[in-house]
Amino acid sequence: MKETNETAAPPAAGRESLRRTVEEGYRRLAFGPVGDAVRLMLAEEGDWVDYPHLDLFNVAELRRGKGTMEMKFVSRLEALDRLAQLAREEESGGLESFCAALGQGARALYQGKEGEADAPAPE
Repeated sequence: MKETNETAAPPAAGRESLRRTVEEGYRRLAFGPVGDAVRLMLAEEGDWVDYPHLDLFNVAELRRGKGTMEMKFVSRLEALDRLAQLAREEESGGLESFCAALGQGARALYQGKEGEADAPAPE
């Protein structure tokens, strides 16, 4: 029986795909339309509603009572905050890899200069 390690990190391509999916979800929550939820709530009983094509992604709750309607949406500010957090993480990751590459280049250059000092001078 093959055991799987569920805590192992997904491959880099998988992580990037997941990151794009999460980012797109937060974008839809932050900037998504609310018109379909309003149309749904204003529809009278018996009106035809194209349910499969409604964009209700950012709707948290819909209620209709006697003469009242209540619509709750996901917090746009929270979604924007999460998008900003993802952007900061992406920037810091880019900076870290740049610094690592710079340090690796400096070490290689330094080691190359030490090797040149030990080598005999050309005649």
